Amino acid sequence: MDALSVTLRSVTSSKARQVKRQETRFEEGRVALHHLLDCEPNGIKRLKAILDAYSDLPLMPQTNTIRDKFIGSIEQFLARTVPDPCAPLAGWERRLKGFIDAQYLRYQHATLYTDILNEWRDSTDEPDALIDDSSVDIDGLSDSKEKYRQKWESYVFNAMETDKSAIAGWLQGFFGSTQASTKALEDLKAGVAQFEKVMKADNQHFTKTTLNWCIRGLLRSDLLTDDKRSVLTAIEQDADAMSDVMDDLNMRMNTLDRWAWPAEGVAAEQRRQVGSKNRIFHDEDLMDALLLRYIGVKWSVEMSERLTTFAKIQPWLSRLNTVSSDDRIRRDHFLGPGNDHTSGIQGQRLKTYEADFFLTQLLRHEAEVDRGYDVDLEEEDRSRGLLTRNSIAELKHSLLQLLNVEISVEKRLGHEITVLQSDFQSFRPSIPHSTIVAVLTFFGVTESWTDFFRRVLAVPIVFEEDGPDAEVRVRQRGTQMSSPLADVCSELMLFGMDFAVWQCTSGFKLYRLHDDFWLWGSEDACIRGWSAITDFAKVMGLEFNAEKSGSKRVSKNITTPLPSSLPEGDVRWGFLKLSTTGYFTLDYALVDKHITALIGQLASTNSLFAWIRIWNTYGAKFFTSMLGGERPGNCFGAQHITLMQKCFARVHERVFEDDTNLANKLRKEIKRRFPAFTADVLDSFIFLPAAVGGLGVINPFITLMQLEGRIIANPGVIMDTFHQSETSSFHKAKTIYEQGQTVGLAQSKYKPPRRGFFPFTEFVRAREQLSHDLLKAYKALLHRPEPDEVKISDEVEVVLGGSQGLKGPYNLWLLELYKDELVANFGGLNIVETKLLPMGMVKMARKQRIKWNV
Repeated sequence: MDALSVTLRSVTSSKARQVKRQETRFEEGRVALHHLLDCEPNGIKRLKAILDAYSDLPLMPQTNTIRDKFIGSIEQFLARTVPDPCAPLAGWERRLKGFIDAQYLRYQHATLYTDILNEWRDSTDEPDALIDDSSVDIDGLSDSKEKYRQKWESYVFNAMETDKSAIAGWLQGFFGSTQASTKALEDLKAGVAQFEKVMKADNQHFTKTTLNWCIRGLLRSDLLTDDKRSVLTAIEQDADAMSDVMDDLNMRMNTLDRWAWPAEGVAAEQRRQVGSKNRIFHDEDLMDALLLRYIGVKWSVEMSERLTTFAKIQPWLSRLNTVSSDDRIRRDHFLGPGNDHTSGIQGQRLKTYEADFFLTQLLRHEAEVDRGYDVDLEEEDRSRGLLTRNSIAELKHSLLQLLNVEISVEKRLGHEITVLQSDFQSFRPSIPHSTIVAVLTFFGVTESWTDFFRRVLAVPIVFEEDGPDAEVRVRQRGTQMSSPLADVCSELMLFGMDFAVWQCTSGFKLYRLHDDFWLWGSEDACIRGWSAITDFAKVMGLEFNAEKSGSKRVSKNITTPLPSSLPEGDVRWGFLKLSTTGYFTLDYALVDKHITALIGQLASTNSLFAWIRIWNTYGAKFFTSMLGGERPGNCFGAQHITLMQKCFARVHERVFEDDTNLANKLRKEIKRRFPAFTADVLDSFIFLPAAVGGLGVINPFITLMQLEGRIIANPGVIMDTFHQSETSSFHKAKTIYEQGQTVGLAQSKYKPPRRGFFPFTEFVRAREQLSHDLLKAYKALLHRPEPDEVKISDEVEVVLGGSQGLKGPYNLWLLELYKDELVANFGGLNIVETKLLPMGMVKMARKQRIKWNV
């Protein structure tokens, strides 16, 4: 049992005893009150007895101003010398007894909550808590455990020697193609050399600050086991331990030339992640993990800065197709100097690309943590200043929105657009080590450091599941998961692909998230870009993932097939598939496969808490992500919300077919698992967050309901408005010119070859570079409306003032939706007094890595 489990057991048991003691005292007092009332016929005395009991019983605090005013009124009534004989004593008594019954129900729910946590805690003690379906191969989603390992080993333990001279020559052909790029490459190499000197001269690499960001980064990654997370957290909180660790790591840095992996090997563990993806992680020694984290972060930040500087020296991070000087002179003459010199959508594209999609895996500052897929962790990191950019999940959603907008704009401007998508087959496990070294060498990394990279890459691996006599085998290909050092190796290599595509397409950007990439624009640009990518893959020793490769032309007029030089297959985005009309449709077959996987994961759990975590992570968050995210942009239109609702209706129909819906399923499970709980299981208890004593089960329909009416019904209206504004702007400028009132016209030295205003075709020729109207439409299509805000009642406002765990439109809707049920049953908006529950342990447990059924 790890340290977290021991602590969890101790705290949960202590809290459970406290709840039980208070519940016992409460129940004894409640029973005594009923006995007293059975023997007391006088209504006034009965009211006094109930009020006395209400004061003496161990009640859970509950904010309820209406209740408090009512009790105050009763106390005033009883204080009178001669009470009113017409007072409705029986009604008052029923109401007072209802307050006590509400407290009884709260204690029942506190006990239930504790029992749910105890069930989960006990289930985590079992090493085989999850059913092993290693023989299961979910068709179209993932290989079985054995198949995936066989495939992984076929790459990792079989070296592939690439031609280092060919790699250097291919890179030189692009990075040395112009005088500007040659000079920028020389500056990049000089910067790398200087960085190496600084690293060598530093004899105090690890300080409290550096160790803190190393620890935080490791805790945020997927690399560590839960036990090592607990150890690392304990070290972070112990000053003496921090000092000892710093001393040890500084000694290791000073003898880095002799660093090596342990001879007995590094344990490897296979995990299935959300969405049924298999991954194999190394279980590194904690000190090695901290050392490699530090070195990886230093190199990551350095290369991010150097490569960004290189790109800015090029026209790479600048506009496409700038307006020629001749066209500029004519436009100034007809429209006035500087009249339309604003940045159009090309400037917006550039800002978005540089901020969000350029070198996404490299860190921009040392304290920045790796960007992952967990929204809850992301918010926590952002609040602590550790995450300043969007998560990878958010970037994927943003990229989908961006592509959708580009398609919408190009269609309405009368252009065709071709889209291609691909990634590399088993990218991380398959990268040849010779390729990594060749790329590092090309960019100026010296032999002393490439030698270190070689040693880090050549991990001696042992699978503990193979038993005590398992063979130790040295890694020959690929890189580790969740490692900044591995990201440096892969991003530096893929940077060459990005630059090659930009050059070969005369300025089109390759949108890339690690090894997943997309290119769109003219058909010719896509053909040339794909040719550069295939050349890159061949020389680097990589293969394409055919299942994730495809291309699609969006056009009204051209129906001929795309050329064979482009990748075959559909362009997909999660559950969505791009059609030739430019709309994304739902792939029901893929949805059904994931529903089957979800049913299997839910069935494999042996605690209610684990069931809820699987549902929230897979059934709610993952499915939402695969549908484009919880906040679609205007570019999708209202029909996309309907599509998402139909998808979740399909999930409910299949997953909860015997129980009709999610709430009924949870009610049935609670009654089955905890028969001692005799009260009704209310929706409020199921769906409200832990901050008010609820289970926090996510209902995806709530968010979709909040978006109804917020997203524009027909995105085409935005482009209609643009065309109207553009036409109006043209005629207005024409009228001003013909009246001789154009600014600077009298001083203009340009002499047009014919009389009159320039034609509309010329006016709109520079739309993408200069049109403010088009930029406005572009941003309107990109805009992602906030969920509808519910009007907050006074009762909910009081609760919000005392809890930070209730912020956000989703929780506000829940509170308003269930407030009447809460008040009627619990006497207020808090189900359970959370101080009686081990909420700190619940929060810690929710951060634990989910053990997906493999």
